[in-house]
Amino acid sequence: MQIGKCGQEILGDEKVFAEKISGAAQSIYKVLTYNNFLYDPLGTDSNRESLIELKLKNTDQKVFDLYTKYLKTRNKSFFLQAQRGFANG
Repeated sequence: MQIGKCGQEILGDEKVFAEKISGAAQSIYKVLTYNNFLYDPLGTDSNRESLIELKLKNTDQKVFDLYTKYLKTRNKSFFLQAQRGFANG
């Protein structure tokens, strides 16, 4: 399952902001990062999105859920919680 900028599941060629890969034994969760920090699509670098190097990095389910909730609601508190969880590993 791939999540786009608005927090909805995408199917086409849109930019992926979060991804969940489900396997038989476990699931892998990935979120979009820039300079090893969570990427904020509403932040200062949002206008340079096509120019900067963004990477999907593995994380846990809690950070994935908070980040996707932020993408859906645009509530900054979810992003800050996800950022703290991602930094703590």
